[in-house]
Formats: sequence, C-alpha cells, structure tokens
Amino acid sequence: MDRRTHRPAAGTPRAMTEHAGRRCCLGWDFSTQQVKIVAVDVELNIFYEDSVHFDRDLPEFGTQGGVHVHKDRLTVTSPVLMWVQQHGSVYWKTGASLALSSLSPAFPLHQQLQDCFSISNCPIWMDSSTTAQCRQLEAAVGGAWALSGLTGSRAYERFTGNQIAKLFQQNPKAYAHSERISLVSNFAASLFLGGYSPIDYSDGSGMNLLQIQDKVWSQACLGACAPHLEEKLGSPVPSCSVVGAISSYYVQRYGFPPACKVVAFTGDNPASLAGMRLEEGDIAVSLGTSDTLFLWLQEPVPALEGHIFCNPVDTKHYMALLCFKNGSLMREKIRDESASCSWNKFSKALQSTEMGNKGNLGFYFDVMEITPEIIGRHRFNAENIEVSAFPGDVEIRALIEGQFMAKRIHAEGLGYRVMPKTKILATGGASHNKDILQVLADVFGAPVYVIDTTSSACVGSAYRAFHGLAGGTSVAFSEVVKSAPHPSLAATPSPGASQVYEALLPRYAELEQRILSRARGPLE
Repeated sequence: MDRRTHRPAAGTPRAMTEHAGRRCCLGWDFSTQQVKIVAVDVELNIFYEDSVHFDRDLPEFGTQGGVHVHKDRLTVTSPVLMWVQQHGSVYWKTGASLALSSLSPAFPLHQQLQDCFSISNCPIWMDSSTTAQCRQLEAAVGGAWALSGLTGSRAYERFTGNQIAKLFQQNPKAYAHSERISLVSNFAASLFLGGYSPIDYSDGSGMNLLQIQDKVWSQACLGACAPHLEEKLGSPVPSCSVVGAISSYYVQRYGFPPACKVVAFTGDNPASLAGMRLEEGDIAVSLGTSDTLFLWLQEPVPALEGHIFCNPVDTKHYMALLCFKNGSLMREKIRDESASCSWNKFSKALQSTEMGNKGNLGFYFDVMEITPEIIGRHRFNAENIEVSAFPGDVEIRALIEGQFMAKRIHAEGLGYRVMPKTKILATGGASHNKDILQVLADVFGAPVYVIDTTSSACVGSAYRAFHGLAGGTSVAFSEVVKSAPHPSLAATPSPGASQVYEALLPRYAELEQRILSRARGPLE
C-alpha cells in the first residue's frame, strides 16, 4: 500500500466497481519494478491509469530494480509487504486467514499483515538458485520430457514447485508453519477478498505442478516437492472465475461498492494474451530487446523449450510462450555493420533483395540464445556450405528471415499451425518498420497487424474481469471484447511467399540441428 496517498497498490485483481458513478473494471499488473492499474469502462475505453514504482515510491524497502539480489547472485527475492511479480510465492503463516478476514479499516494493510508470513522475503521469477530441485523433480516423474508432458514445461528454476522444494529442504520449520502457499496473483486477490483466493489454471501452469490437460495438481510432482502440499495450495479454478465479493475493508476504507466482485487473478503473460485479444490460431510477436511469441494452441505438444499454459480465456485451449534473447540488439548490430547505422538503408536492403535471399541463410546469436541454445554467427549459401561473410544487403535479409523462420519452426514444435484465419499481432520497437513486418507476414503466410500493448497485461486484466462477470466459460471472450479498439493492418503475405518459405523452412531447421550437434560435440 502506498502509505502517502493511500492508493491500493497490491494486486492484479479484476474487479467491477464504480468511478464517480461510472461502472468499470480495474486491471492491475504486478511487474518486477512497479504496480500499474487501469480503469476500463463498459464501452471498453481506458479512462484512468496510475502506477507505484517500488524503488522510487517505496524507498524504505531498499530495492534496486524492485528486487534484492543476494550474495550468491542466484537468489533473488522481494519483500512481500511491498510486492512483486508472477512466478513468485507467498507463504502465509498459520493463523493468517483470521487476520485477513478481520482487517480494520482504521489501519493500512502492511501494519495488520506484517506478522502473517512464514518468510518475509520471497523468491521471484529472477531467482535461479533451485537447479538441484529441478533435477530432482524431473527424475521423480521420469525425466524432462515426461514433466513437460504433464505440466507444459521442463523444470525451470524460477517455477514455484522448485522454489517450494528448496524452502522445504532448507527451512522445514517455515514450511511447516505455512498454512497456505500463494502465487503473487492469488496473493493479491486474497488481499482484496479478505480470504484465501484460489490459484487460476493459467498462472498455475507456471509452477511445474499442474497437469495442464486435466487441470488438477499432479500428485507425482507435489510429492516430489514437499509433503502436504496440495492442502497448502488449495484447488485451482478456471481463470475466468468470479472468486468472491470485495472485502469490507476496501468498502469502508476506500469506498469500493459492496457489490464489487473479484475475478480470479492470473500471470502477466496470460493477461497480455487477453489484452491483445488473441483468438484461435493467432500469434503475438513482441519485437523488443528480446523477441517474445505468444501462441494460441488447440492442443499442447511436449517440448524441452518454451512453455505451455492453460489458456486464460478459453478453458478448452492452451497458450504457449517462446522467448529469443537475440532480438533488437542483434538487429541494431547488423544495421550498424551493414547499413551504416541507418534504418532507412536497412529497409532499402530488405526492399531490394528477393524473398528467400537466393537460398542464403543465416544464424545470428551474439549472446547464447534460449531457443535454440546456439551462440555465434553462422552463414550458409544455397548449397548449404558455410561461408564467412555475406554482402551487406544479403546479410540484412538473412538476419530478418532467419529470425522469423526460427520463430515459426519453434512455434510449430509446440504444436502451433498457421490457419486460414490466423493473424499476427506485432508490437515492440521493430513493429514500426513496415519492411521488417513484410518479411514476418511472408515467412508465416499470415497478415500482420500492429497494436499498442504498452499496458497489455493491465488492459487484459480488465477485459478478463468483464469476461468473468459476463458468465466466464459459458460466454465467448471474443464476444465480450468485440467493441474494443481494433489493431491496424500493416502487411499481408506477398504473392508466392508460401512456396518460397515452405522450401526454406526445412533447410533452416536442418542447418540449425547441424550447428547444435557441432556445438554439443560427439559425446552428446
């Protein structure tokens, strides 16, 4: 809670409330460095935005970038009373539920809840100190592939099941004294409800604990992490569930209407999918420092890369997430080297070279890539012979085509398929370059639209509130948000593009495997 302005700053709830007589839904976003809020009216117009920046506005917590990095450089935590982001966990101490249900409107939250947690500094998504627990979890269920098939991901250090396992192993007393374990999402919802809110399917998918097909906790995964874990987590619920009415604390202290409802919280990635209004077959591409893909999937395919989550707006479907480190910084390097630091010259090179680049393919990873795990620059001519350099214009097209072919190949590895109605929603810095977007449309064989998603998680949270209040699983999300602002068409596939890239994509995939095999060596 921002103690100077008495603004509620602790949640990602989706609540129907009133603002000066204007019915609206509030969407909240917990990022690592700040909490943001937007208010969206019934016509789906945003009419209010605000934020609390942790370092600047709450200096008493002593964070840098919203976190505390410990001496081992692996452990990263944030103070629960300040609060943090998804893939974090909160450990409610025995008796906390009573304090939560009997809050006095005369005092701020932090004063009344300061003794309610078994540990006061909790691990967040940046923490990478649980490698041993990850290996233990994978071994317990039959390996990384088996875990991916169950939970949508191989074991990841930041995922909550592995963080719980570490706490149980290193601080069993704190674990034993925890009556409920929450994610940041349902922790914040609990504050607004005045009682423990359930974990939703989508954010629960990022724990290495939820069976994403059956949408129940995996008993094998729970048992591998800690005893009595299911009762400490509670039962998961659909992401569009109305989880209850707002606590009387907020009615009396802040003037919320008593009829205000809270819709289940979720993580920022699922909320962003809702904010960008993805539909079946769609793909969202964020072209930033790192490039990120959100995918709408009908059925998940087990994989050792990327993540598959339960879809936050359609319980029958799924969403996937892929991240690529070598994004805009790599594009800027090639621009500087091959286009005299000019985006205009960079664009002209894309315009002057033909689709398929006459068979020349390139891989550009100046830092170790996540997907795939490759570093270095690797160039191949039309005969698949590695060469040391390309002419500048060929280099530029090879970079952009290679980045988008990699995205399509790895998206298809997770089960994604381009459909006749597929559209691509592009955001991020490079989405302002129409020539880059043209290559994206050509490689994927789908039209590209641009959308302003600076607050996509916040806006998606508010959209989800309207969806939950409209009936949730019984109503199509697309119907609820059909009056929201539409994205703008930026590029359509060029004639003949599908034939060109259908031939190139298998070659690119084979060359990627060649580079990976060479990097791993004969013993692997």
